[in-house]
Amino acid sequence: MRQRQWDRLLVKLIGIILINALIATIAFLIMGYSISMYYIQNETTPEPLTSNLAFLSVTFITIIIFVIGFSLMMRTTLRKITYLSDEIKRIANGDLDRTVDLKGQDELASLAKNVTQMSAQLKELFERERAHEEERNQLFSNLSHDLRTPLTSIRGYLQLLESERVMTDVERSHFNVLNEKTAQLERLLDQLMDVNRLYSSQVTLSKQRMNISLLTTQLVHEMGPLFEEAGYRVSVNVQPDLYVEADQDQLIRVFQNLMSNALKYAAPDGLIELTLVERDEHVLWRLCNETTPRTIASIDHLFDRTYRVDASRGETPGDGLGLSIARQIMILHDGTLTAYASGEDRICFEACFFIK
Repeated sequence: MRQRQWDRLLVKLIGIILINALIATIAFLIMGYSISMYYIQNETTPEPLTSNLAFLSVTFITIIIFVIGFSLMMRTTLRKITYLSDEIKRIANGDLDRTVDLKGQDELASLAKNVTQMSAQLKELFERERAHEEERNQLFSNLSHDLRTPLTSIRGYLQLLESERVMTDVERSHFNVLNEKTAQLERLLDQLMDVNRLYSSQVTLSKQRMNISLLTTQLVHEMGPLFEEAGYRVSVNVQPDLYVEADQDQLIRVFQNLMSNALKYAAPDGLIELTLVERDEHVLWRLCNETTPRTIASIDHLFDRTYRVDASRGETPGDGLGLSIARQIMILHDGTLTAYASGEDRICFEACFFIK
């Protein structure tokens, strides 16, 4: 059906072109005949230059006639196309309540109806996705609150057990494992609460102009011993005196999450490169490291909440929330955080800040 409509529109366009071509041809013949009759009646022969000028003038007038006729016949259709283009642009910019109304039964009117239907469907999908997002945030919040109470009780009983008796080595070993797992659950609950606040825009940023070069250098100095202990080689290239408008505490959290991620997942004995540069009115903070093919294949999911590359094996500590939190913090800073492959076994995380 849609193909037939566009075929009819194409036939209509070709018909308009042929009609105007015929009119222009007739006008060309009439003007040429009139000029010829003029010279015949006066029994004169035009000079070559005069003949060429006359031919060019007739051709130019013929083209003008064709253009004017085509524009007049296509005026209504061109107005409809312009109107459709403007409405589609408004819908693309997020105004999903637009109703595209074109009178008539032609192909463009049918296209307008389809655009209106598409806009309504997109609005429904966005509202449904927003409702699902709110449900997920509410679920995270409820889980965090519901689990906090029993964990608090477990922590209290652990402290009571430790203070009331002297444990054997075996009991102490079991107690330490239980204590460590309890602390891990508490950290996970804190992360869940943070995710819920960040995605529900409950976090108020305290932005100020700060030296991101100095901050990055300090973080490298603090985490350098951890990378050295793990056997990594770290290459740092920081352009001095770069400034951004940011919440320093939240920004530290982003960079620490990215550096901790490299510490956990980088290939053994590999090179970790940290770069901070200004480029095209942007400040780019980039961290690259060698990794596994499994991680490269999972790039599209790395920022999903609770996603972990080796979740089934559980060999690497973590809860899968760090990268998701880091990206959301960057979004709140009107920036971006992306991951991309640089070669077959190399991954880069890039935080981009817009200089205002």
